[in-house]
Amino acid sequence: MELTIKAKDKAKAKQKALAELEAKTGQELEVEDFELELIDEESLFLGFGKKGIYKVTLLTEEDSNLEASEDSSEEGDSEEQEQETTENKDGEVELIINEDGIFIYLTAAEGLGEEVGLNKVDSLLDAKEIQNVDYDQVSEALVEDMYEQPIKVADRDPDLDRDAEIKVKISNDKMKAYLTVKSALGGKEASLADIKEKLEVEGVRHGVKENKLKSLVNRDGILEGEIEDVLVAEGTEPIPGKDAQINLKFDPEEKEKKVKKLEDGSVDYRNLGKIINVNEGDVLATKSPPEPGTPGTTVTGEEVDPEPPEDKRMPTGKNTSLGEDKLSLYADIEGQVVLEDDKINVLPIHTVKGDVDLSTGNIKFLGTVEVRGDVKDGMVVEAKQDIQVKGSVQGGRLEAGGSILVQKGFVGRSKGVLMAKEDIKVKFIENGRVVTDRDLIVRDAIMHSDIDAARIIRVESKGLIVGGIVRAGKEIDAKIIGSNLATKTQIFVGVTPELRDEYNQLMEELEEQQKELDEALKTINYLKKRQEEKGDLSQKDRNLLSQKTRMRFQLAKHLEELKEEKQSLEKRLDEGKEGKIKIKSKLHPGVQLTIGTEVKKISKALSNVTYYVEEGEVKKGSYV
Repeated sequence: MELTIKAKDKAKAKQKALAELEAKTGQELEVEDFELELIDEESLFLGFGKKGIYKVTLLTEEDSNLEASEDSSEEGDSEEQEQETTENKDGEVELIINEDGIFIYLTAAEGLGEEVGLNKVDSLLDAKEIQNVDYDQVSEALVEDMYEQPIKVADRDPDLDRDAEIKVKISNDKMKAYLTVKSALGGKEASLADIKEKLEVEGVRHGVKENKLKSLVNRDGILEGEIEDVLVAEGTEPIPGKDAQINLKFDPEEKEKKVKKLEDGSVDYRNLGKIINVNEGDVLATKSPPEPGTPGTTVTGEEVDPEPPEDKRMPTGKNTSLGEDKLSLYADIEGQVVLEDDKINVLPIHTVKGDVDLSTGNIKFLGTVEVRGDVKDGMVVEAKQDIQVKGSVQGGRLEAGGSILVQKGFVGRSKGVLMAKEDIKVKFIENGRVVTDRDLIVRDAIMHSDIDAARIIRVESKGLIVGGIVRAGKEIDAKIIGSNLATKTQIFVGVTPELRDEYNQLMEELEEQQKELDEALKTINYLKKRQEEKGDLSQKDRNLLSQKTRMRFQLAKHLEELKEEKQSLEKRLDEGKEGKIKIKSKLHPGVQLTIGTEVKKISKALSNVTYYVEEGEVKKGSYV
């Protein structure tokens, strides 16, 4: 069964539908027994308000049971909430203005809701600035409960009519616009077109929220009621740019202690890699320039500049320089790169403020290394330049491309080594191995050690050499050699057979390498000539040309290294022609002197003596 009813709201429609269905069916029904659907609306007399037109459908028992089953958990709760709301609904008063006058329209309270009182009506009339109100009529309407009908309370004065008031407020930063509309009083209500025109007049041209505006008006494009500070336009925020970035080409954290695990599972506590070495010309850092942002736009169409991106200064420091583009930072020297106080420095000297031990790890540096403490047992210090140790070396290994200075002595413990391309200076040497391509200067003593100096060995102060093997290319100068116990001590000066053999082997290698280079050049020239004649080579010949070209550069590099070594050996051979052994105080028995190929064994103590070779014999003279 279906029927159509008219009612002010859904709650009244349900009550009316229930009554009519019970009258027509003769049955006692519940609201769950029928469906209610709003299908249209119509205006009341003279346009005072609206009533809904509802379609009512009586459900069969089967439909009712099915609907109850499906919606028991949802609509049951919703219905209860709606009933609770309906039971506590306050009464309402609406103001209507038309050509016939000014009317109020009262709606009764429901349930426990509060009825409309004189104060509420008076407040509405006052807010709408209604004059000459017939309060007797107002009182009568309230007392007589004249609900759901227009009640005239004042004559309309066209001179007091007022159209809807539209206000637009723009934020201080001009990035937002807000809309406020006050209802018309007998005049024209605000339309969508009116609102858009007002926005245009106020200069709001960008970021208007069209969908928001449409949602504020009804199907006829009219705004019903009032709104306050509704956001209706929003500017486009500027997109910030990118700050400049400094990209380091080294990891400053590498200087932190890093223990390495070896392939066999053991842990290397010595090679920690804490020094970051760089070569001259290495790139230390690059700079990514700042990138400008994208401007924004205010609601009034003005451009909004983004915050300017931050530029950053390249962290130039000691021994560094910028490239031509000012975006790359280079090392001017070999050394240790460090980042200190936002500056990149390349230091020619690496300083160890204490001992070189497991806490520092082994030291490997392209510049000069300064150790203010000791070099402990088993530790290694390698420097491309000089090594300076203010303490002692105790079973450690020092290798320098320059000189070595050990202020408190070297205890080798039969495993320690000092090796340098330049001079080595040390207080004393005990049970150690020392090799230098120049001079060895010892302040006190050389004891039971293996020494090899390309030029001169000089032992000052105590001036003692005892035990071991001591070799010098040109001269050995000491105060005491040997001991009262006839300790075996071997002293070598001049061109030794070993040095001569080394030189001969080097010359043979030079000759062989030169022949290989000549053969490679011959093959390269042949293949290039053939290529010019035929225009191309077979794949086999192209591979051969590539192989010989690589070999050419490798051989040329190796030949240069051999020639440098040849010059060094020739210098030592030349200096060794006039080798001398000088003893100022005492030469003890048990010492064996070798000058060149001549050998002299000392059988009795001597003093103030110099040994040298003349006409193939070891000769003796006074200490000079």
